[in-house]
Amino acid sequence: MSTTPTPPAPSAQTLSELIYVELLGRAFLRTENAASFKPDPAQLAKLSLQLAEVFNQVEKRMLAELGPKNVGYEVKADDIGSWLKK
Repeated sequence: MSTTPTPPAPSAQTLSELIYVELLGRAFLRTENAASFKPDPAQLAKLSLQLAEVFNQVEKRMLAELGPKNVGYEVKADDIGSWLKK
């Protein structure tokens, strides 16, 4: 049996870098043989860090909600004893 390991989740820094590159690519403006960035690249960097932080917070909260929940089942000694009997 061969299972492929799942790739690790991107770190906040990696995620913010990906967001920054995407934002920068969308903010790029070309006018008559000159390239310019409409918003300030430093502001885009701040925004990408904030977006990555919020994304990670929401992701953690969503993963916590997917975890096991206590449904109120109480295991008693008699229950465990019945498992051992054959």
